[in-house]
Amino acid sequence: MERLLGYWLMAALTFGGYAAQVTGNAKAAELLEQTRAALGGEAAMDKVHGLSATGSVTRAAGNMQLAGDITLQFQLPDRMLRTDSLSPDGGMTLVTDQGFNGATLLRGSRTFNAPPGAIIRTPPTPPKGSDAEVQALRTARADLARLTVALLLRAPQSQPLDFTYGGAAEAPDGKADVIDVTSSEGNGFAAKLFLDSVTHRPLMLSYRGVAPRVVVQNRRVERGSAPPPGAAQTPPEPAGDVVDIDMFLDDYRKVDGGPMLPHHITRSVAGEVNEEWTLTSYTVNPAFKAGTFDPR
Repeated sequence: MERLLGYWLMAALTFGGYAAQVTGNAKAAELLEQTRAALGGEAAMDKVHGLSATGSVTRAAGNMQLAGDITLQFQLPDRMLRTDSLSPDGGMTLVTDQGFNGATLLRGSRTFNAPPGAIIRTPPTPPKGSDAEVQALRTARADLARLTVALLLRAPQSQPLDFTYGGAAEAPDGKADVIDVTSSEGNGFAAKLFLDSVTHRPLMLSYRGVAPRVVVQNRRVERGSAPPPGAAQTPPEPAGDVVDIDMFLDDYRKVDGGPMLPHHITRSVAGEVNEEWTLTSYTVNPAFKAGTFDPR
């Protein structure tokens, strides 16, 4: 119930009106300093140059609810990999890798125990040097920037960002200070970071974007016909409209004797819950295995 109340509070903050807009880097710096202190102090936050997190994930896929495991790995300034292992029906398992290493896009998918007729639609790897690859790399870099802002209150060195005070958001259940986060390089990156006015912990990161789609279908195989491969890869459906995306953060706990990090993260897309992470383990500055960030 406490977590549910937290959702209502953060949703209310999202739609609440902003107080008078008092912009300025000094105010933003003051608030970020308070937040870093609340999460373990500057020293604990600054020592984090790499992070690995594992846990469970649930994701909406059309009228289905997919569940499985998630692993997040990133090494600053410019390497990240997210691996999902999802089971649509409790038998078949779809494993997807998404991320980047510098200027190299990391994409991969594989299926296990797929029944005849299963159709898995995942984003195809764009051709090398294509506009689609450039856009996919830009999206992957933005994902890393959003994670480092939400978790570590700073930008990766590879992506300079400006932090500006954006006012105060009010709701019946509480208040939040708002930090506007924008790109110093003019690449269009923009997000709003909501900080609890009492605990100073990050509550939510809001931005505009398109969530990836995963579609799982079964098609009937006629008697006497050859069954299709266990998992047929087909192009994804066209991307939807750009919408509001909110990343809610709660269940903060101390990690590896270092900073406090959220162990529960929920993402909503256009006001609907799309994804939920329950993280059970973090490792600060892990020794990544050789090949972790190699092309798939």
